[in-house]
Amino acid sequence: MSFKLFITGTDTDIGKTFVSASLVKALENEGVKYWKPVQTGYPDDDCSTVEEMTSKVDILPPNYCYTLPASPDQAAEHESKEAPNLEKLVRATSEVHGPLIIEGAGGLKVPLNNDGETWLDYLKETKLETVLVARTGLGTLNHTSMTLDLLELNNVKIRAVILNGERHEANELSLKRMHPKINFLHFPKFQQTLGSEWLSESSNLAHCLEMLDDTQERTTIFDDDRRHCWHPYTQHKGAEDPVHITTAKGPWLSTSKGEKLLDGTSSWWSNTIGHGHPAIAKAIYKQQQSIDHVIFAGATHEGAVKLSRRLSALTRHKLPKVFFTDNGSCAVEVAMKMAIQRFVNQGIKGRNKFITLEGAYHGDTFGAMSVGGSDGFHNAFKDFMFESHVVTPVTEHPSSLCPKGKDAYPEEIEKLKALFNKESSKLAGLIVEPYIQGASGMNIQHEPWLKDLCQLAKYHDIPIIFDEVFTGLGRCGDIFAYQRLDLDPDIVCIAKGLTGGNLPLAATLAKDEIYLSFFDEDKTKALYHGHTYTANAICCAAANATLDLYEDEHLVSRSQELERRFKTWISTNSRALELKNPRAAGAILAWELPGTGFGDYFHDKASLIPQLAREHGLFLRPLGNTLYFLPSLRISDKDLEFSLDALERTMKSFLSRC
Repeated sequence: MSFKLFITGTDTDIGKTFVSASLVKALENEGVKYWKPVQTGYPDDDCSTVEEMTSKVDILPPNYCYTLPASPDQAAEHESKEAPNLEKLVRATSEVHGPLIIEGAGGLKVPLNNDGETWLDYLKETKLETVLVARTGLGTLNHTSMTLDLLELNNVKIRAVILNGERHEANELSLKRMHPKINFLHFPKFQQTLGSEWLSESSNLAHCLEMLDDTQERTTIFDDDRRHCWHPYTQHKGAEDPVHITTAKGPWLSTSKGEKLLDGTSSWWSNTIGHGHPAIAKAIYKQQQSIDHVIFAGATHEGAVKLSRRLSALTRHKLPKVFFTDNGSCAVEVAMKMAIQRFVNQGIKGRNKFITLEGAYHGDTFGAMSVGGSDGFHNAFKDFMFESHVVTPVTEHPSSLCPKGKDAYPEEIEKLKALFNKESSKLAGLIVEPYIQGASGMNIQHEPWLKDLCQLAKYHDIPIIFDEVFTGLGRCGDIFAYQRLDLDPDIVCIAKGLTGGNLPLAATLAKDEIYLSFFDEDKTKALYHGHTYTANAICCAAANATLDLYEDEHLVSRSQELERRFKTWISTNSRALELKNPRAAGAILAWELPGTGFGDYFHDKASLIPQLAREHGLFLRPLGNTLYFLPSLRISDKDLEFSLDALERTMKSFLSRC
């Protein structure tokens, strides 16, 4: 039997140490160790109690020890000592091998330090199985049930609840009814603490816990994945097994191999807040208690109205009308429908084409594919898509889309003028990923070119749609990319970061002029588009909590600071690491891999990066031959320094292999 069990209680003086000592005694022949990492009230300490009740047991000394019988944060402050540090406790836990009984100090929510870290945080980090010790008599129903709810809500695995004391069958039955999936065990009172009855009951308790051990490693997850899961953007024939992520916390991902990897992709560009933020979790939970979901046709709810008002305010109320959908692709579909139907409702015929950019990516639904430029992904569907006018974006740097970079500006502007003069009467809209085209390789557009493109659209009364699914919500150094460049779109699409990467929610924001073209006594002029989960209340709660964090923590300013740090890193490392076209904007750092050329989206060398990055503690997924780093906006300076150092080491490994 090899295990690590954490012993906690519903209250003080509940018998945690007595139960711990009993288990240690019963398992002493199996080499079990006892450890209470934080001890208050010394010298009246629990290690001595366990030592008196057992023999042949390795009792590990506490990592933090205080004389004051109080919570660890108070005891440490009172004695001017270092308070327990969660990271150090987690690391110390991983360094102990073999069977181990760990006893907590106080209850789950007792603060360890002034940062508010608790034993519950410790359990979420370590993923230890927990044994909850509870009283048998008066008060146990409330205290035990609340503690179990807290553990289950935080995905802590509960081996069993040990009801310690004189048996109370009615309370035991009530608890089993309230928590039918939890194992309840009884540990009785003893006339003689170290007598034969205690030894027998201790052995029986340990045996019961051992029988409840279902922690055998599951060896079939990759078999089941191959059998049932169809992953996006994956050619499964010959594909390696995916990375098995077991936990995600802050900017960090943990894998089934024990790796701790910093999420350098923000989980497909969406996780602007970091994983598992408690404020968002709390908002989701609270919302589910009142409204989980309600139809948004003919009904409304407070969360959606509040979020709409806040999104409008972020545009300085220039885009006050908000239409909710589920994802970025659908937000784009709605935007295109708005642009097209605007002309139809006005009785203007023949406006059925869009101007789009080469290399554009707007999603994988058919309308979004029709205005995209990702031929390698969408070739199979060409016969089903409508035709668009595709123009070359002028990039600030040489790129696969624009090899001349900004030197191509005069030539391409003349082409644009000719196109608008010839086709303006047939155009329903201009759709652009403003400032940065993400999927094409984090290509930064030449600002004068983009401004001229938008001025041409304005002059010819062509609605401007900005797809800010990626670039919006602080990613580019302003709340929206168009605000950084002082542009004036008619419709804006947002998604990814809207809920901080927690739940799928998207929105299409429009000017009043667009909305008023649908506002009519003729019911056929309404926008007949909708999704079952439009403005889902839980998603809106997550989004409102996310916007609170943006405001409270000044995350747009943090994005600007990240850009400065990235540019400093580029200037220091560009030559030594052979970075091609290195660039940074907001919380985006990118370059082309040396030796891969332009447009090598499927270059074999790029496939080396994910594994090399993992060896240095990063989770990266290149865009073809473009390597990018895209952290959470809340990444700490410490984690940022780690990441930039890991990027440097990854590139050195890459150069040595190529």
